Amino acid sequence: MSVCLNSPIIRKITNLFKQTDIKIAFRNTNTIRQIIRPKLQDNTQDHDKGRIYKLTCKTCNKGYIGQTSRNLTLQYKEQIRYIKNNDPQSAYALHILQNRHEYGPLKDTMTLIKPI
Repeated sequence: MSVCLNSPIIRKITNLFKQTDIKIAFRNTNTIRQIIRPKLQDNTQDHDKGRIYKLTCKTCNKGYIGQTSRNLTLQYKEQIRYIKNNDPQSAYALHILQNRHEYGPLKDTMTLIKPI
């Protein structure tokens, strides 16, 4: 009997396990679908790579240099969240908040200096 991964039988079995205290101990992640799927090329942009970056104040053009192992988009969003929540956890957020300066969009404010 051949069973498709998205078949009603699989959904019924899955729902049965959800309704009981039985836990599945092992789930195979090495599937045929993953093996035959074409490999995706790395199309990440510079802002998705992370590493050493520069944030620039839109008002006075002063720069803040930082380093992260996360992608730069997340780092930028974190900086903006600090500013919006009036939380000076970084030197950049402190500068914007203390001087009442403006910050710009990611592409104008953040620059990747060097990928590590």
